[in-house]
Amino acid sequence: MIAQLAVADLPALVAHIARHSLESGRDGDLIFRPRTSDAPIDESATIERHRVGWALPLDEPYWLRTWGVLEDGKIRGHLDLHGGRLTSECHRAMLGMGVERGWRGRGHGRGLLAAAIAWAKGVELAWLDLGVFAHNRRARSLYAAVGFVEVGITRDRFRVDGTAIDDVAMALAL
Repeated sequence: MIAQLAVADLPALVAHIARHSLESGRDGDLIFRPRTSDAPIDESATIERHRVGWALPLDEPYWLRTWGVLEDGKIRGHLDLHGGRLTSECHRAMLGMGVERGWRGRGHGRGLLAAAIAWAKGVELAWLDLGVFAHNRRARSLYAAVGFVEVGITRDRFRVDGTAIDDVAMALAL
């Protein structure tokens, strides 16, 4: 089940983010996190960022909304939409998404995208933006399949555990 998350979901969301983060670059997974493999998740900061961001209206900078894939009583995937730093960019949102390894390939990513896109259209956002690592062909294909268009590449944007990573910017006109 996919649902927009609320304050009561924060502990489960942080637990999911911690599990998912540990998969980046390990056991056959591509690097998908722009932090070293041993960088811990700051649970209290993550909870506070979501709690504050969820309470902000969409015409204020740094607003945040999150959807989760709820399976087996746990959150197994999530999608965040973030408002920008300036009020002049409130017509856009930045998208970030992650699904745990055992729940990939089941349509959860596509479902999260459908829920967030429908919500974004309903609140009259004009654009969704995202960054995806160039080597993550599966994610790039999924984003393209729902209408995102590649708008640029930043070469050597990140260096994670000694690996240089190019970042692909994509946008969806709503």
